[in-house]
Amino acid sequence: MLDDKNTLHVRCGSDIRDGLKQAGFIGDFLEFSDPFCQGPVPDLPRDAFIETRAAFISGAYDLPGDAALERLRREYDALGRLGQYDHVVLWFEHDSYDQLILAFLMNAIATIQPETNIDVISVNHAPASEAIDRFIGLGQLSLDGLIWCWQNHRMPLRADMLTFGTKVWKALRADDPRHLKTLAEQTTAPLPHMPAALKRHLAELPDPQTGLGLTQKLTLQIIKDHGPVTVGKVFGHLMRSYDPLPYLGDLMFWSEIQWMMDCKDPLFTLSASDPTNGWAEHTITLTTTGHETLAGRRNFLDNFTGVRWVGGVRINPSPA
Repeated sequence: MLDDKNTLHVRCGSDIRDGLKQAGFIGDFLEFSDPFCQGPVPDLPRDAFIETRAAFISGAYDLPGDAALERLRREYDALGRLGQYDHVVLWFEHDSYDQLILAFLMNAIATIQPETNIDVISVNHAPASEAIDRFIGLGQLSLDGLIWCWQNHRMPLRADMLTFGTKVWKALRADDPRHLKTLAEQTTAPLPHMPAALKRHLAELPDPQTGLGLTQKLTLQIIKDHGPVTVGKVFGHLMRSYDPLPYLGDLMFWSEIQWMMDCKDPLFTLSASDPTNGWAEHTITLTTTGHETLAGRRNFLDNFTGVRWVGGVRINPSPA
């Protein structure tokens, strides 16, 4: 038996929900999936913070606003009930999507102080027995792979993990990234995969020469290398080989494409939409402006007309 009925498994998605049951894990499952790797993560009181996040999620992923707010409130409220369980297990991988949520949970647990046994599973690779070319997330693992995580990568939650995670969460919400950069430079950390995830997150800040975040830069590079190509294939290349630490889901990537379109001179063109196809079937082609921006001969922030966030840092267009 892999634990008992009074256990709660917490995951930042639903990808392993069924797999845990099939592998023999017992207990309840809680998805907490607010994607702090995208959108504003401001230093606001709880209710205002949740409303800000729900508004972002609704707009970025084209979801009904009421439904987004209801779901977030339900997930945040569920965290207050951790102490009702004898055992809580946090299931996470190494990318910034997961690790920033893990930092939030460390801060939440330190605040709530539930009287329960809590374990952390955080992995950055698959077992040798898994036929996986590149490990991206727990959802790739077989049932035996999930059991391997439990047996080999489950650590009791320690006070230093809570302290470090709380520091990360506070720094993530700041409008100045310097403290987060300091935490990202730690060679050893109580949450071992956090520094690399923070470095990847900070790479989304605009490059001084091009004005591009790393995802934007890699997207343009893929179109240059392989285009004209469908948006779906661009996403595939990004996840399989270009991104040093992939973290985006498909709708999250499409939102990145849309933010890159908030500009005076387009970086790329998209083929006309077909009602029978989704966003992934658009053919995307680099423009002269895209080539010049990628090469650093133009700065995207001089062209940008929208607003972008990296944690608590707001990215605005350059002043006219």
